[in-house]
Amino acid sequence: MNIPSHYQNDLFKTLACQYEKFEVVYAHSHNDARKAQGWSFENAQNYHSKTIGIDLKIWQIIPYIFQNRKAIHIINGIWAEKVFFLVIILLNLFGANFLIYSEAPIPNKKRNSFTLFLLNFCIKPISKLLIYRAKGFLAVSIFAVNYFKNLGVKNEKIYRFGYFTNIEKNIKTSPNQPIISFIFVGQLIERKGIFTLLKSIEKLTKTHPSIHLSIIGTGDLEQSLKGFVEAEKLQKFVTFMGAVQSKKVQDYIVKAHLLILPSVFDGWGIVVNEALQHGIPVVVSDQCGAKELIRDGQNGLIFEANNVDALTHKLVDFVELSPEEKSVMKQQTEITGATISIPVIANYLTNCLAHSLNPNNTKPTAPWLYD
Repeated sequence: MNIPSHYQNDLFKTLACQYEKFEVVYAHSHNDARKAQGWSFENAQNYHSKTIGIDLKIWQIIPYIFQNRKAIHIINGIWAEKVFFLVIILLNLFGANFLIYSEAPIPNKKRNSFTLFLLNFCIKPISKLLIYRAKGFLAVSIFAVNYFKNLGVKNEKIYRFGYFTNIEKNIKTSPNQPIISFIFVGQLIERKGIFTLLKSIEKLTKTHPSIHLSIIGTGDLEQSLKGFVEAEKLQKFVTFMGAVQSKKVQDYIVKAHLLILPSVFDGWGIVVNEALQHGIPVVVSDQCGAKELIRDGQNGLIFEANNVDALTHKLVDFVELSPEEKSVMKQQTEITGATISIPVIANYLTNCLAHSLNPNNTKPTAPWLYD
């Protein structure tokens, strides 16, 4: 994995209980930027882990992989981490079994001409050769499925996957109050589509003034977003809460009626899982990987990314639901939440690993793709 993440911790702890030997190797220690966003991480010795450069020196990587060449290896990405690129080369040389676990790259990411040349004429062609022996590909959303297919990977080797976490359900959900509470959780950066959300809120207040949006997170756009709220006189409708410790975020999600993730692009969006597992419906853009957890109109709503009118329309649809319709939607979120619990996902991953080593068996279907 790239860095320690509380979002992955629950799955790793469960896998460590299922496998006699289980270890996670991180490319980096906990990221300061993530800490500033409120991330916290505790392994608490629930599973073995190492960090490259600290517990595992660069020169030790070759003997480490050789000693563990009979294990099943899962690598987070192909070339995003230079050291993992080296790891994939070594796994090929030593004939080890390995899978790739990855999101799709951010589309239209700004790169200079030299970087684009290296990517298209050096890195991608070499990557196609290196991943040819991979036993399987854990694709984070349909975006990653298409990404792997574009690299020449056959569909039978691709397993639908995502990001998952354990949730202790809080019974204080869906508060009975006259104000309809929305919440956004994430970085305040352009890719998250926050201006689309605020413009939609500004339109919505004209016809439905009994709403309020809480924004959790920090980022480069924070001051610009606050300036927009002030200029449009939205102070009573929007509250910026800054960074909130990851353990506390769920306390705010369960107090909301609706979580909104308006991203221009998101490989997944773990806050969608958190909301659904608490029985909180979600409005998500069609450019979020976690959209595949949403059945439009059943457990949430999906809108066209970057489209203020489309988001406004979906928010109006939610606000105008009858109490009975909201109750049904809540029930549907709980059904979805059960399909993405850690025990279910750990079992699914085990089945994916087994199939990757013996593809003659029936390929497992992702539990959240029940239709």
